Amino acid sequence: MRNLLNGFLILILISSIFNNLGILANPSNDRQGYQETRLNPLRQLTPEANRILNAPPEVHHQVTTFESHVTDRTAYPYIKTTINFVKGHHSFKAFLSDGQEISYSTRGEQIWHSQCYGDLCILVTQKNLLGVSNSSTEWEKGHQFGEERYQIAMGHKAALVMSDRKLYLYNSYTNHWETISLEQEIIRSFANLYDKVAITTTRRMIVIDLPSETQFEENLLLRGIGQFEMRDSFINFYSGDKLWMFRHQTEAFEEVDLTD
Repeated sequence: MRNLLNGFLILILISSIFNNLGILANPSNDRQGYQETRLNPLRQLTPEANRILNAPPEVHHQVTTFESHVTDRTAYPYIKTTINFVKGHHSFKAFLSDGQEISYSTRGEQIWHSQCYGDLCILVTQKNLLGVSNSSTEWEKGHQFGEERYQIAMGHKAALVMSDRKLYLYNSYTNHWETISLEQEIIRSFANLYDKVAITTTRRMIVIDLPSETQFEENLLLRGIGQFEMRDSFINFYSGDKLWMFRHQTEAFEEVDLTD
């Protein structure tokens, strides 16, 4: 009986030695088995889960809120946001003040910025500029020129999207995007009160009447605007001892010398 037990132990020892020799001779078998065991759980994931795991890292684009370099003395009334939107699955749905719902499909687009204020909402994507207002029947599309740096300025009747080369103005009265070229100038201020927009740059003053989409300009002649104010019947632009007054009635700029 003792000899039989010794023989059985010797047989187990010899079998273990041969198994170890097989692993040493072909270690890839062990690694492959380990990899297959480790990867098996991933094969059970849904296609959507695999798409998320293998998605490239998100690219962060520079979209910031515009900050005016000119003092705004406008006495703004209380402004209530009368429009809202909700982000759905591959869509944005705008809800107007009359209860109407307007949807936009965002399939194939990356949303860089979204914002509502007053009577309008805007979206900025890698392809388009989009706006909707309480006078809209659909999202209005404006085409940007593939730039990645934008600044956003919101009024209750108009919104401005600024790049290094262009101004993109959304007009809630006409539900239309207007493009204004920048020629070696920098935007200094933006304001919107009722149906008027006031913009100052390092070279000029711009006033836009929103219902008619008419644009009025005045060259600054190398002077700088320090402050401005928008009123019901006029807009004042102050530059040291000079004042440029834009009268809504005459739709013209008047230069006033403040030293007299």
